[in-house]
Amino acid sequence: MTLRHTQPCPIAATVNVIGDHWSMLILREAFLGRTRFGEFERHTGIAKNLLSQRLGALVEHGVLQRQDVGHAGKRFAYVLSEKGEALLPVMMAMADWGNAQIYGAGHEPVMSVEKKSGVRVAPLWPVGADGRKLARRDMRMVAGPGFETGFEPGFEPGSEVGADQAVSKSAAVSPIK
Repeated sequence: MTLRHTQPCPIAATVNVIGDHWSMLILREAFLGRTRFGEFERHTGIAKNLLSQRLGALVEHGVLQRQDVGHAGKRFAYVLSEKGEALLPVMMAMADWGNAQIYGAGHEPVMSVEKKSGVRVAPLWPVGADGRKLARRDMRMVAGPGFETGFEPGFEPGSEVGADQAVSKSAAVSPIK
């Protein structure tokens, strides 16, 4: 795996856990319901040694749980943990971006639909307090409660919105309306 990012940044920290392409493909398969080593290997094309490393790292970080399904600990299933399930919006956003920006409308290889209705799931997008879709220019990053002095991720520490206010004024992520 690559070198770890050391910035106190949620994106850098997330990349440290799930950022390499093999981990993302393993997670794709886990979200599709695959749980076994051989299934991950077959559906991603990853080499056994890399798969073993990536599964170990995802288990170590609490994204997957390893469950003994064999005799005397020789066969395991890898299932999404609560932390792993929380990646659903991330995985959906990546799929939505790929469909829109790589394949284009009418050429999507796969789409998410609601099981009950069969209706396509709306792409996720940040919305403001009033429910309107926000553009990048409508948002800004502010220091959070874990902000570390000396690191400036593109915003001014001490801006008019403090860390305690930033949490309550942050935009929610929900489907486009």
